[in-house]
Amino acid sequence: MSPSASDPEDVPIEVSLAAEETENPPVESDTRIDILVEKEAYPTARLDDGRYVAWWFTTDCPPADDPVTSEWVTAPTRFLAAGTLHELWENPGVMESLDA
Repeated sequence: MSPSASDPEDVPIEVSLAAEETENPPVESDTRIDILVEKEAYPTARLDDGRYVAWWFTTDCPPADDPVTSEWVTAPTRFLAAGTLHELWENPGVMESLDA
């Protein structure tokens, strides 16, 4: 999703799916904090560009750059990234309506 240049209240949120195992987000080391959203913990970390990323996992939570992670939500804050990821997993049909 990308913000509209005409609406200053839009918040840029990016949803990414790795096409290959080597396409991981550029996270800063030692910035991981797990955020709890309605009883679910989502790992978050700061990206090199200052935004934050939350990612999904199906086993014990790996680092963002681990090859088993393949879906990320990037947003201006950790809480927005984790909350958006939570919402997408609660209602996966929303993914189909997002702009590419």
